[in-house]
Amino acid sequence: MRKLNYILPIVFFALTDIAFSQVSGTILMDSLSLPGAEIKFKQSDKVVSADFDGNFSLPIESKTGNDNLIISYAELSIEIKNVELSNGKLNIGEFEMPYFKDISITEFEQLSELEKKNCQPTYCWGQLLGYLRTDKLENKYLTLNCEEKITEFEYNPTTKTIVVDWNIIKNCK
Repeated sequence: MRKLNYILPIVFFALTDIAFSQVSGTILMDSLSLPGAEIKFKQSDKVVSADFDGNFSLPIESKTGNDNLIISYAELSIEIKNVELSNGKLNIGEFEMPYFKDISITEFEQLSELEKKNCQPTYCWGQLLGYLRTDKLENKYLTLNCEEKITEFEYNPTTKTIVVDWNIIKNCK
């Protein structure tokens, strides 16, 4: 019975620590909430979706080391490398999802056939408005959770993934 008195508190605190260890934040696009954005760790199968207000909370399964946080919406992903996982909570703040490059119908017609394969038409009520070039981003910078423009990132047009290091954005204001 005495062993049980020692073991129960240890198990309780271990389970509550795991249950409350999480990464949270808000996903935005044009400073508006982005419901439905998917968030996961690269080394995990657990995926959560941002709620109506763009907020999410993702449990941390591993207490030690680093992992990559992946935020995805409409074929575009941001991979934040080397997110420091530790006991407790980590709030990553507000993250702005960037856009693919928007081009006009005239600009699309001037592209090569290979470049046209990287374009998606944009319609409104059945009328063609223009195209999105999925091999290019609208801006050459990210805002993420910073007021400053982040230019230190890589964009892979094949996988449509932006890769940025956590150390670049974790202390920005």
